[in-house]
Amino acid sequence: MDAPTRALLARLIAFCLPGGDAAAQGVSAVSTKERGEMRSSPEARWIPFTAHQVIDSRRSSFSWEARMSGGGMKWFTITDAYSEGHGHLLVKLGGMVPVKQESGIELDQGELQRYLASSAMCPAMLVKHPSLEWSAAGPLTLRVGDRDDPTGATVDLDLGDDGRPLVCRAVRPRLAGKANVMTPWSGRYLDFQEREGQRIASELEVTWQYPEGPFTYYRGKVVSCEILHDA
Repeated sequence: MDAPTRALLARLIAFCLPGGDAAAQGVSAVSTKERGEMRSSPEARWIPFTAHQVIDSRRSSFSWEARMSGGGMKWFTITDAYSEGHGHLLVKLGGMVPVKQESGIELDQGELQRYLASSAMCPAMLVKHPSLEWSAAGPLTLRVGDRDDPTGATVDLDLGDDGRPLVCRAVRPRLAGKANVMTPWSGRYLDFQEREGQRIASELEVTWQYPEGPFTYYRGKVVSCEILHDA
């Protein structure tokens, strides 16, 4: 790791772990409950959701499980996850009947990028995850990947002068019809809360950068947060 990368990473760690490296010791994951709203297209209405997410600090792994109204008496569950090198997306009507399921290398890449963008929500991964690779991609931008990942997925993280994560950026696969289209994507960290010596992003806004303009499709807030510890 070169000097500019070390300096930027130290700045990020100092902001996200105000309790120092000791605050990350023994932390296995961060578990959050969220409320927010999502939409499927720029013309679609916003639909409220509730979700539970667990992000692992020691390996590239997360699980996001949400419940969302489908209109009338209908409701759906959505499972969005990544573990052991593979992504997983499953939508069920009423939590029981599968209506959409995705897998494949494009999903593997996109879901890993989602995990890599989550360092602001699980700061312990900055010092505990052994296969994360960091490099300076600009004066205040860090690029992160996982050396164990065969897809070459990376995420850029733009920092403030104080090391605060501001925006994460990537080019991710996006399903358009039956084809995956590589599309610029970004997430904004709008607020943070402190738990056990860690600053955790608590308000997020996520956007696809379509050729015709930005499409914000996710807005969410963390309503509760639990730091999970090694058994």
